[in-house]
Amino acid sequence: MMLRRALVAVGILVLLVGSLLVVGSYWALWRPHSTRSVEITVAAGAPAGVVLSQLHQEGLLPSRVAGRLYLRLFADGRTPRWGRYRFPVGCRPADALERVLDGRVETIAVTIVEGWAVDELAAACAAAGLGTVEEWREVARRRELIADLASDAPSLEGFLFPDTYRFAVGLAVPAVAGHMLDRFREVWRAETEAGTALWASPLELVTLASLVEAETSLEGERPRIAGVFRNRLQRGMLLQCDPTVVYALKRRGEWQGRLLRRHWATDDPYNTYRYPGLPPGPINSPGRAALAAAVRPESHDYLYFVASPQGGHVFSRTLAEHERAVAQWQSSRR
Repeated sequence: MMLRRALVAVGILVLLVGSLLVVGSYWALWRPHSTRSVEITVAAGAPAGVVLSQLHQEGLLPSRVAGRLYLRLFADGRTPRWGRYRFPVGCRPADALERVLDGRVETIAVTIVEGWAVDELAAACAAAGLGTVEEWREVARRRELIADLASDAPSLEGFLFPDTYRFAVGLAVPAVAGHMLDRFREVWRAETEAGTALWASPLELVTLASLVEAETSLEGERPRIAGVFRNRLQRGMLLQCDPTVVYALKRRGEWQGRLLRRHWATDDPYNTYRYPGLPPGPINSPGRAALAAAVRPESHDYLYFVASPQGGHVFSRTLAEHERAVAQWQSSRR
């Protein structure tokens, strides 16, 4: 009898101590524990125990036991997500755990400007900490990533959609590029799902859109310029688009910041003064308005355009009209 009472007393004591530890750990999770701002990086695939150890070592968690108790009671199947996290002074352990369970990682905002070529995009992303220029050039060569859009595209040039993005710090370049390609797909579907058949292939339309993007920043002019290029294509005329020559020179490492008449003779398939039709692929990342203009060009009989002294462009139907407009433009620059 004495032994039984002793065992019962010990059992009650153990239960009481255990309960106190559980309750103490539970309440400790909702009291501020951190005395400094902390930044940690959770590796991809890191087990929960490793993450709890990181939080405890950095003073964000009273103990791993408390952390495991929280995960058992409140995780609802969630597991810590990879990424870089920043925790403010006085962050409560429960809040720190919720942050890593929800994946509220530190992010970087980057803006890709309409009309940027891959190298300009790569430089902007590298400056923001999203890979290196060489990594971006390597990814840009992976044309299989857009096989569903344009299997004949020479690269990802033109398909990395210009927009403002927010990415998790440390996100790999292929994943970042994937988000940009998905955004392109979203815009492309919206601009082409009207039901009317496309007048050219997707690659041709995106390439044309990149020429339109390079020629004007005026949204109202874009469908008209797209119409000029379509008219010239249908008549078998050279497109004679200066930005394609600049692109050709840049990819050959020969661009020196100024386009000269002699450059029109450059032997490069992207040079539309020498090679008929559209270039092999886009020369930049066209925005939504340029894509819309290429898909739905304005119907007219213009064959030429040149910059106007008043801004925008002057459009002409005949070579004689165009030459007069060119002379007026040249006179305004003197």
